[in-house]
Amino acid sequence: MARHKVKTADASKPRAKESPLAAVASRFKAFRPAREVLKVVRAVPTRFVQFDHATRVGGLPIERFMLIHGPSSEGKTSGVLGFCDSFLSRDHFVLYIDAERTTPITWARELMGKMADHPGFYADRPDTYEATIGKVREFLNLVADLKSAGKVPKETSALVVVDSLRKLVPANLMKEILQAEEDGKKGKIKAGQDRGAQLKAKMNAAWCDELVPLLEHAGAGFLAVAREMQDPDADQNAKKYGYDYKIGGGGTIFYDASLSMRVERAAWVVDKKEEGRKPKVFGERHRITIKKTKVAGKDDKASVAYFHTSNGVHVPLGFDRARDVLELAVRFGIVRQKGSSYSTGKTRSGMLGRGEHAVVKRLAGDSEALGKLEAEVREKFGEQAPVEYDSQTGEVE
Repeated sequence: MARHKVKTADASKPRAKESPLAAVASRFKAFRPAREVLKVVRAVPTRFVQFDHATRVGGLPIERFMLIHGPSSEGKTSGVLGFCDSFLSRDHFVLYIDAERTTPITWARELMGKMADHPGFYADRPDTYEATIGKVREFLNLVADLKSAGKVPKETSALVVVDSLRKLVPANLMKEILQAEEDGKKGKIKAGQDRGAQLKAKMNAAWCDELVPLLEHAGAGFLAVAREMQDPDADQNAKKYGYDYKIGGGGTIFYDASLSMRVERAAWVVDKKEEGRKPKVFGERHRITIKKTKVAGKDDKASVAYFHTSNGVHVPLGFDRARDVLELAVRFGIVRQKGSSYSTGKTRSGMLGRGEHAVVKRLAGDSEALGKLEAEVREKFGEQAPVEYDSQTGEVE
């Protein structure tokens, strides 16, 4: 019978040293590896293709608190309804807290179409700050429970919108203000208002802390609409570039926000002006200036995106998605613009048309072609840097 040689350790060769951390790893069984806890930022793609590119994460982040503000009647609420539409079109849930009590369903239907009547679209108008907190808590816990029970898919998300924080009045503060008005003492009224600002800021800070785990468990995003106020201490440079404002609600809502967005009207969409005739207005072009803090790294400059709305004169009433996509397709070089001609290639088959408005109208009427072009644009996101905005010099590429 052949004998097998038993290999023995060679004392002359040094043993591979075990890492000190590996040697004591068993002591840390109560903790999870960081790779299992620290997640990649999740986002829901929106109908605003330029916004999705500017965030660098492909959409509106979830499991986050976000802030949106801007001048009155310049597109802030339109942008919010566009985000709602984006979540609903993917069969996610939306809770819209209309604290301003100024958003009619007719306006929502104009912008969102059939999504305004989606079964997952809910709204409420609570009377107090405390009632709002309770409603939001109940909604987020319900979403989390439905996912845990397997009654909705695990990837289901939700969006909570509060429009706006300024209108949420704590119950005890309301009693104080009403009493002061009844007494007719101006000093008391002012004291109530001053205390009100402090109390709201404190409640906003506490609410942000509560929202963090709730949003994570529900896989939801929270979008707070804030009020802009004139800043009497703004310097000349801020006034020159239109940043002579401050945001009410305390510093917490700004510093805790993963995204801070400002929406304003950038221009009117008009046809070519002819002598002796006023240009015809087709809609509005809105600018979203995005300050990222906890999504894709901190930037020295803010990213800028645009979205368009139509008044129904040229393309159907609502969001002008075709114009958003075309604008970015030209910037990315997917669509070639030579003079007034737009094309996707060198052959006649790639000819889209002459004139921006004509091409937009063609794309708006051909959902298949528009969807294909948008898909090509989204594939180029990683290759193209967003437009950036510097308050000192304006927009830069």
